[in-house]
Amino acid sequence: MTTPSKIRSLAAAIILTIAMATPAMAVVSTSGTTNVSVTVPEFIILHYYSSVTLNFATPDSEALNEGSNSVDASFDGTTTGGTELAEANLMNAALELDGSKTTVKLSNVWAVRGFSASGSARVEVAIPAGKATMSREGSEISVSNVKVGDNSSTGSSITTRLNGITRSNATFGNIEMDLDFSKTTRSGLHTGAQYTITATTI
Repeated sequence: MTTPSKIRSLAAAIILTIAMATPAMAVVSTSGTTNVSVTVPEFIILHYYSSVTLNFATPDSEALNEGSNSVDASFDGTTTGGTELAEANLMNAALELDGSKTTVKLSNVWAVRGFSASGSARVEVAIPAGKATMSREGSEISVSNVKVGDNSSTGSSITTRLNGITRSNATFGNIEMDLDFSKTTRSGLHTGAQYTITATTI
């Protein structure tokens, strides 16, 4: 005759056997860490105008007395080509009517952006061979002493910051040049001069 105690012992033995036969469910996890690196290439973008037209405006005539030998004339610069520099502000200059050289500053006519090892770029300007004179039917305007500049330095070659690749952080710059009107004999458009801007990562 099976007693209650034997039943309990038998039930316990069955539960123990089931527990030993069924392995316990365990949560298994592992993880790893990945280092992320990026190699940024040297890259530079130069914005410039394909042409710049300087429109000098003078009075139709001028009567000079013995106490004056020159008259300042207003300067209105206009540009064509390029969209990044569409808001270029060309500085006023004085056209001396005594035949001397006139220095003209063109503001915000180039810009650079990009990446370099130093975060800077070298910007240079030069007049190509044979391109230092504008002419019209024997009348000439000579260009010399061309300089490139930003807000901190000016010269034939300068070092300027790149400030990254975004357009809003581009570094803007100026061009200065001397115009010699001593051999200018005609009014109207004079053409033929050029300057070349070169931007190099450093």
